Amino acid sequence: MDQEVSTKSIFVFIFGSIFGILISSFVFIAPLVGVLFIIIGSALLNVEKLWNKIINKEVLFLSLAFLSFGLGVLRYSIKDFHEPLVPTFQGVVISEPEQGENTTRFVLRTDNGEKVLVSTDLYSAVQYGDDVKAAGKLEKPGIIDNDTGRPFNYAEYLSKDDIYYTLSFAKVEILSHDHGNPAKSILLKIKRSFVAKTKEILAEPYASLLSGLIVSGKEAMPKNILEEFRRAGIIHIVVLSGYNITIIAEFVRTVFRSAGFSIVGIILFVIMTGAQATVVRAALMVLAVILAKVFHRKFSAPRALLVAAFLMLLQNPKILVFDPSFQLSFLATLGLIYVVPIVDRYLKWIPGKWGLRVAIATTLATQVTVLPFLIYSMGNVSLVSLPANIMILLIIPATMLAGFVATLVAYVSSVLALPFSYIAHLLLAWILGVSHYLGSFSFASIAVPPVPWWLVVLIYLAIVIFIQRWKPNGVAYDTVNKI
Repeated sequence: MDQEVSTKSIFVFIFGSIFGILISSFVFIAPLVGVLFIIIGSALLNVEKLWNKIINKEVLFLSLAFLSFGLGVLRYSIKDFHEPLVPTFQGVVISEPEQGENTTRFVLRTDNGEKVLVSTDLYSAVQYGDDVKAAGKLEKPGIIDNDTGRPFNYAEYLSKDDIYYTLSFAKVEILSHDHGNPAKSILLKIKRSFVAKTKEILAEPYASLLSGLIVSGKEAMPKNILEEFRRAGIIHIVVLSGYNITIIAEFVRTVFRSAGFSIVGIILFVIMTGAQATVVRAALMVLAVILAKVFHRKFSAPRALLVAAFLMLLQNPKILVFDPSFQLSFLATLGLIYVVPIVDRYLKWIPGKWGLRVAIATTLATQVTVLPFLIYSMGNVSLVSLPANIMILLIIPATMLAGFVATLVAYVSSVLALPFSYIAHLLLAWILGVSHYLGSFSFASIAVPPVPWWLVVLIYLAIVIFIQRWKPNGVAYDTVNKI
């Protein structure tokens, strides 16, 4: 079997599995049907080998398609299988508590194995690994209707994390501590220490923004600032992604001069930040870059993205349809891989100094790829997104680096950290100023009426055709560092 056939066979298998997961997300397919597809695929292979003594590539591809589709169906069935049990009200906190506007939320694994999303007092002292007793309003989540005419299936969204109950207005009593994973407990303590140190060297809201950029994501941000970011179309800068992972990898590599330490550092960072879909996707792609360098192999961003998606779906097939962050992350990355080179060809008149042309091309490409999905799912479009991103994206790397260094140096001496803190403060003030000014315009964000799903599919098909027609030979873009 030659190299081309082997590569195509892998692609057929991956796409077949993803298609099986996709269909199962919308239509119930009995596990026996999945087994039947696997049997048919295996029978085709065996009959072809016995009859012709060699497997024709068309038969190989068809057999793999049946096999992988059946495996995708089975994987989804296993994930979706759940024997309903009424949860008890005592158990261990298995997630890092997140403070919202009025409540603190965390996931509780009860003594009978059920997971419950608990909402309690804003200033609750509960921490990861605590054994707690909770009392509140136990409910099964359902459909959330909002003013945009886009109902949100909250039950399916939570089910991807095996959560089938919520406990609201809970009173939580902490019984004991340190029942979680020791390694994760240590990592979360490091994260809390880092966030606390940023608050020592920077005032609010600058400290929260810096924490959001580096380790905490948008959970660290005040609601009013997040709203300004949404209206200005820059909410994505506080979604942990490729640049966060790159900083960790480069820092560890510089200090220890070892690819192995970089890999360990990335894995620990993913665990510390809660293994969100955007972080996991970026981590897998950065790991692919590191391994390609170690084994002196050529790195292919499209293949790395496909393999990352496949591995994530093997671990949790429900994120394909029920996790918007997974969908947005991969759409944006596809835009960077395929659309940026096309856009860049028509922006040669813009100077490349300070990364201006790259920032504009990146913004335009990601807007093209994520906008149809955002209109379909959210219903809001930012009209100031392009200027806001151009004015901010250029300084995000410097902001993160200055803030990261300032916080690390502050552990040694607050005085030595002052120059870096001052630089970080100026850059953070610029980001907040731009978002406040542009986000305050009455026309900054407009509501779009609901659009049918088939129209969104047609738009994406048109984008694919456009890319196939206009793409330059070869795709050379530093995807991992940009998203």
